Amino acid sequence: MLEEKRRGGMRFVILDILRDEELHGYGIAEKIEKIYGIEKPSSGLIYPILSKLKDEGLVEVCRRGDRDKKIYHITEKGLRYLEEHREELNDVKNILHNLGEFHRLGGHELMDTMHYLLKQMDEMSDEKKRRISEAIKEFTKKLRFIIDFSDINE
Repeated sequence: MLEEKRRGGMRFVILDILRDEELHGYGIAEKIEKIYGIEKPSSGLIYPILSKLKDEGLVEVCRRGDRDKKIYHITEKGLRYLEEHREELNDVKNILHNLGEFHRLGGHELMDTMHYLLKQMDEMSDEKKRRISEAIKEFTKKLRFIIDFSDINE
């Protein structure tokens, strides 16, 4: 379900990028990384979406670039589709911008720590789990306070 939603949102972003210029899949991924400040999407995400968009007539291969790379551009049907889904596109773009900001604020380190915690969980003592639980509660309480009230005192 989450993967479908991610792919659904990414299709709008890909079409939006192709509205401005013709690109190959890797170029699209680089553009997403540059615009939104997030990790470059994998080819395993980009190329299946491009293939589906092509099958639906929303993009087409306009020429082949270096090393026989397919260069894509948006079709008239794709432009209409993007216009019809402008609100969804704006929602996805907002989420991606916020995700980029989250990474710039240190969110990447937080996510890495969460993954590390999940990998170690089975081997932790009850005492260690209790201490981690306390630390998480303290951290989230502090974070929520900063989010909700820090501008008031500044």
